[in-house]
Amino acid sequence: MSSDPTSDLRPDQVRQHIGPAVKELREREGWSLRDLGSRCGVSSAYLSRIERGSSVPSFSILASIASSFRVSPEYFIEFERSAKKLEGELAYTLEQLGVARSTWHEFADLSMEAQGAVVNAFRQLTTPLTDHEYEMFAAEAKLLSDGIEQSLDKLIDLARREGLDPVDFARHRTQIEATSADRFAMINRLCTLPAAWMFDQLSVFEGTFGVQPENPLLLKWWVRAQRSALLKVLDGGKSRCAYPKQAVSDYIRTGKWGDHVQFEPEQVREHVRETVKLLRTRPGYQIGFLDEDIPARLVGKEDHGVLFVTPDDPAGTSDNSGDGMALRFSSPEAITQFREYFDSVWDSIPEQQRDNDAVADWLEAELAAGFAG
Repeated sequence: MSSDPTSDLRPDQVRQHIGPAVKELREREGWSLRDLGSRCGVSSAYLSRIERGSSVPSFSILASIASSFRVSPEYFIEFERSAKKLEGELAYTLEQLGVARSTWHEFADLSMEAQGAVVNAFRQLTTPLTDHEYEMFAAEAKLLSDGIEQSLDKLIDLARREGLDPVDFARHRTQIEATSADRFAMINRLCTLPAAWMFDQLSVFEGTFGVQPENPLLLKWWVRAQRSALLKVLDGGKSRCAYPKQAVSDYIRTGKWGDHVQFEPEQVREHVRETVKLLRTRPGYQIGFLDEDIPARLVGKEDHGVLFVTPDDPAGTSDNSGDGMALRFSSPEAITQFREYFDSVWDSIPEQQRDNDAVADWLEAELAAGFAG
């Protein structure tokens, strides 16, 4: 669907779209308008007008606001571009549906998520299913009827052929991680979020996937958003991660994180220390060690979605940059199926390999054993 450039949801108004992004980041930090104003040197009244879309900030003010959130001004510029594109698509959709233009301003007041839902619903009603969509329906039907274990080969094959590419995987993971629900994950290398600031995220991404994201600044913001969301979940919720024990031990001894990324000894030490700190101070942060490798990777949030990820990354060369690596499932039935599968894996882990203090003690012992290089 292409938008009609002559269609406008707000023909008589000048409106910026940066405001919702500012408000989202402010609320994620738990700041009041006054809190943000004291950090960026802008009055709370003016910030309120920016958030409502009634004032357009200068670039210098935008840069001050961005600095307060530790993001680049480019983040807001990209948000503005995406929001304008979405409003154009929504205007085109309303025109195709024959909705009276006198009511379009009501749709303009919807959130971006709601606007996107209207556009996507229209697409689904008017666009024939693609081969990929048919395959996704078939894959979901199989996992619901046969269970996850019996469906693994089909899911892995579909993820490699038609799944999300690395950039889309990172985007979808941020969307899922940003929700407040309990988290469950089955991963083949120690999650870097506890010590995200220690790593050059762009180098990690390029080393892991062999490609460079179009907007490196967004990638860095996504990682910060994921870490912030994880800590908020731990305020009253739970994050359970299952890892192959041998893979974690090898990482601590060698610094090899996955197939293509090598961390320095001090990075590994700080990474493990921060992980231990969470285990000691946040009861909801739980790690379980498996005695065997995992057949695939999972990252999921209750009631919000699951990413099913191939056991290996796309090959680390630019020639394979289009290789798929993940499938996203959003139906309640599929999410429940994946969570129950994860629960069965989690419950199979011996108590001493998923007790917070015991796991923290083991990580510290591995760290004390030294870096083998």
